[in-house]
Order: sequence, then structure tokens, then C-alpha cells
Amino acid sequence: MKIKFIHTSDIHLGRKFDIKNFSLKEREKRRQEIWDTFDEIIKSARDEKTKYLFISGDLIETEYINFKNLKNIASKFKSIPETKVVITCGKSDPYNINSMYEYIEWSQNVHIVKNTEAVEKLDFPDDNLCICSMSWDNHVQNLKTQAIYDISVDESKINVLLLYCDIEAESKNLFVDIDIIKNKFDYCALGGRHNFLKARDNAAYCGSPEPMSFEETEEHGIVKGILEKRNSEFKMHPMAKRKFVTRSINLDINYSFNKILDLIKFSGDTFSNIKDYVRINLTGTVNTDVSMDEVENEAKQFFYYIEFEENYIYKNSEEKIYDHNEFNIIESYKLQFENHQDKLEQQAFKLGLEVLRKEKVVK
Repeated sequence: MKIKFIHTSDIHLGRKFDIKNFSLKEREKRRQEIWDTFDEIIKSARDEKTKYLFISGDLIETEYINFKNLKNIASKFKSIPETKVVITCGKSDPYNINSMYEYIEWSQNVHIVKNTEAVEKLDFPDDNLCICSMSWDNHVQNLKTQAIYDISVDESKINVLLLYCDIEAESKNLFVDIDIIKNKFDYCALGGRHNFLKARDNAAYCGSPEPMSFEETEEHGIVKGILEKRNSEFKMHPMAKRKFVTRSINLDINYSFNKILDLIKFSGDTFSNIKDYVRINLTGTVNTDVSMDEVENEAKQFFYYIEFEENYIYKNSEEKIYDHNEFNIIESYKLQFENHQDKLEQQAFKLGLEVLRKEKVVK
């Protein structure tokens, strides 16, 4: 028997987004894009007649989700009655007495794993399928590793492990040595990691459908596959609306304003510039005659979103002659910092220089 499935996790519906350079408008837009991607997952399940939708933790952000949002989620699941939706709870949506999931009446095709002390087994006899899972009960940690190792399975069935955990190292996440248990299952649907990872031939972190920060630069989407006894197949399908992209540019003291601007503008392809979140890491040396604040402001018009990591240092041009500028306060200020390499001093110098150029106001 072959069973079509979708595996997703870490969707984080209702996410606050605490990226410091995101405006309130951008945070709201990004939240809506995550909802839109969730809609696409539901549509994919419906259009492709997917038998099972596995959600391995962090479907929602419990702290920020509201009753209206939950009703909306329930309605979307109800719209795919032929797909069995199985949800385990993770760090951001733990199952406990205060669980938001208890406020909603879910349709018959939705199965939420409520056991947080022992492994729960969900049997689907029509498909000869058994799903083993255990939810988190708090936002902090889960130390019930032994319960996972003690799982016994019926070898005559197709067995799936649905779990929010960490398989690489001990941490505040539930740590599980996947090699100890992998042979018990035909597929391990793992959650708790935002980047996709094929952990073993029969185990994967699907990653979050949409990236959440500049630490998540890989492809994002969902896993689609076919469950079969001892022969399950799966593949990650990209679907993220935007990427978080980090680029590095090393500057030289001889680079002019326009040269630096061009390096930023052409640091990536045009399509990415107008679609993705871009961070530029600026290193090297900048001539004090160049206003980097002005360069950065000018560059913004060529990008959907851009921010900068300022790891360069300012230096005076060696060819600069100051004899005729003794009454020029800016040139005098530059000379004071000529040999200062300390990062804090450089930051102070950059701020002072822009104030003198009347491009910044100190508050």
C-alpha cells in the first residue's frame, strides 16, 4: 500500500517577528505571507488528494494567536475532509491545561496529540498505519527521551514517528538518538528545526515553510512523499515567498561613493534584490570623504528590503593634504581618529562624522 503525505512543521502562525530593523508594517506583511503559505499547503493537500498531513510542532505561536485565528485554522482543515491532519505540539504551541487547541471544536479529520508524558499511538486501520507521537507540555524543555526509546511497534503496519525534537546534540529540545529508533519506523517526521535536513534515508526535518530570520538562508518549503512499508520516499518542495540573504562586500579606501553604491546594487541578481530580505556585511576600509550613511540610504531604492552590518573602518586618504584646512572642523576631526582601529572608537568616529556633515541628529 502506498500512502501520499505532506510533512510540515514550524509554521509559527501569528509570529511576532522581533527583527529589529523590521517596521510594524513589514512585520504584519510577513505574518500575512506565512498565512498565505499555510493556505497553499492546504490547497496542495486538496488538489493532490493527499491522504495525510503531518504537522510536527509549532503550528502556531501560542502567545500571539487569538481565537479568531484558531477558528480560521480549524476551518481550513475542515475544507480538506479527505486528508487526515495529525498535529503534535512543540515548544511554541505546547499542549497543557491552558492549550489554545482546547478552545476549538476540530473537524473529524484533525487529530491532535495530547499525551505529553508517554508516547501516544494513533491507529488508522484502513491504511494499516500507526503514528507514534508525544507532545511538549511547556515552552522550556522536554526531557522525556526514554519514552521515545521504549516505543514498541507492530512490524506488520506502516509506522510513522511524529516528533518535535533534536537529534544532533543534547539541548533544551527533546534529544533523541535517531539511530537507536530509526529501524522501527518507515518514516520519521521531525520538527523543531527551521532548515530542511534529510537526517536519514527514512527521517527528515521538513523545516519551516517560510524562513524566519537571517540565520535561515537555505531553501524552505514542505516535504512531500509516499509512505510504504520499508520503502518510503520523500522530497523537499520549495515554496517560500521570500528568502533571507546575506552578502559580504570588502571595501577599499580608494573606492568612491559611486563605486561602493554599485557594489551594493550589483551584489546579487535583480530578482532577489526586489523580492528577498538582504543583509550586506560591509568590511574593509572606507575613505573618510565618503558618507556611508548616504550610500546606504541611496541603495535602499534598489531593494525590497536591505540592512547593513557595518564592520568597516574609516581612514584618511594618505594623499590628503591638511595644511590648507587647519580651520576646517571636519578635517580636524578626521585627523584625531587617523590611527584609531578600536571598533568602539570607529563607531564613535562614524557617528561624529555624520553629525558634523549634518546628516544625523544625536538624540
